[in-house]
Amino acid sequence: MVDFFVDNFSNCVPVAVLLMAMLPMIESKIAIPFALSSSIWGEATMSPVGAFFTAFVGSVLPAFLVICIVRFIKKRTTGFVHEKFMSKLKNRYENKLQKVEKKSGVLKKCLALSTFVAIPLPLTGVYTGGIIAGLLDVKVWQAFLAILVGEIFSCGIVLAVCLIFDNSAFYIFVISLILVAVWIVVSALFYLIKKHKRKI
Repeated sequence: MVDFFVDNFSNCVPVAVLLMAMLPMIESKIAIPFALSSSIWGEATMSPVGAFFTAFVGSVLPAFLVICIVRFIKKRTTGFVHEKFMSKLKNRYENKLQKVEKKSGVLKKCLALSTFVAIPLPLTGVYTGGIIAGLLDVKVWQAFLAILVGEIFSCGIVLAVCLIFDNSAFYIFVISLILVAVWIVVSALFYLIKKHKRKI
């Protein structure tokens, strides 16, 4: 994946960072150290401000679309396929959804959603926040604003870590990729185990 971006966007690093930030689970938490890594880009390495802004824009671009798609499917759960899809979606995000839904009032729900998105971990982020926001009973613009605020803090945390530890951007990038890969493998294993138990 890294080779693809380096080979095709070596003359336009911001585009590579923007596209990487738009990927699910990758988002700004990996795009920022990717943009700041001199081991990858050499002299074309982006500035901290440029990396922050580009990764932020790239990560929030899909948010509104994700919220609207989930909300669209949620309102049209009359067919068997829709009902089955929505039940799977709700089951998958049940714990996270309940933590936000138990808050009373729109403001508290939005703050909980922002806090969730602000934590730069593979299990959190704009895509997951968008799905949860789509399932919540809050207005689309309120949910989107909450995600924007959360993502600003997430980008800030990742950028601060990269700047505090000198020349650490590449290592943070690699560690983040490993964490995402481990999470994908573990999730896939749990899914296969559950599927096998159902057949038995």
